[in-house]
Amino acid sequence: MARNNNECPSPLPESWIFCDDFEAGEPNSNTYFELNLNSGNFHLTTDQSASGNHSMEVQWDTGMVEAGNLKVTFGDAPMKTIYRSDEQFDEVYWRMYVRHQDGWQGSPDKLSRATMFVENNWSQGMIAHLWSAGDVLLGDPAHCIADDVPICTKYNDFIHLKWLGQMRGETPIFSSSDAGQWRCIEGRVRLNTPGLNDGIFEFWIDDNLESSRSDLNWRGAYTDHGINAVFFENYWNAGAPEPLKRWFDDLAIATTRIGCHPTEHFLAKRQ
Repeated sequence: MARNNNECPSPLPESWIFCDDFEAGEPNSNTYFELNLNSGNFHLTTDQSASGNHSMEVQWDTGMVEAGNLKVTFGDAPMKTIYRSDEQFDEVYWRMYVRHQDGWQGSPDKLSRATMFVENNWSQGMIAHLWSAGDVLLGDPAHCIADDVPICTKYNDFIHLKWLGQMRGETPIFSSSDAGQWRCIEGRVRLNTPGLNDGIFEFWIDDNLESSRSDLNWRGAYTDHGINAVFFENYWNAGAPEPLKRWFDDLAIATTRIGCHPTEHFLAKRQ
């Protein structure tokens, strides 16, 4: 499987669902279920890269909330599915590389999530959020299934969502002191055995485990859908405090650990 200076293997390993190192060009609808480039605030660049020569640069203007996102669907998603549409996934890992500009300020909220869509109106059965809490990464699991039946009626149906308990990371990746270097972030979700409280949510930074739970009831005994979407996001709830940049690279989704696998190219660019 050739890598060269790129992060996405060719061909992809059997356990991998998706990979984008942005060496093939600007994201498009052939690769993503939905993408929002926010009129150029989220764009392809050669200014920074964790591997190869390209990454996606995010530019927040002062007060900007939504700066762009990339949405991947797979498996049994009720809407358009690009990847492995004949399968159902009860366990998913997803990884991204993130770099914040030198002099970074603030806690930028939404970063990523894995979710289960149960209807084509975007109603959900569960969500594994990864977002910021001050300087650290926060896992915030939620489900929307009662008596083994989905009860959410739309996307982010906060009236019906049940929060399962926050999970704080340890590494201050959103701090000014951590800015200017690439960080490798990986999450894992395994749905619970139907009827049991043994679901898993955990996340790593640079292959170091930050937080883990194995007592979650993601879905009750509901089995009509599995995990079928991962979002990579730039949504600052209160708006950016000043013009700020960050970069995404080497996005991947798989059914086994992906890991960071730093190449010499990545290590040279890490500092």
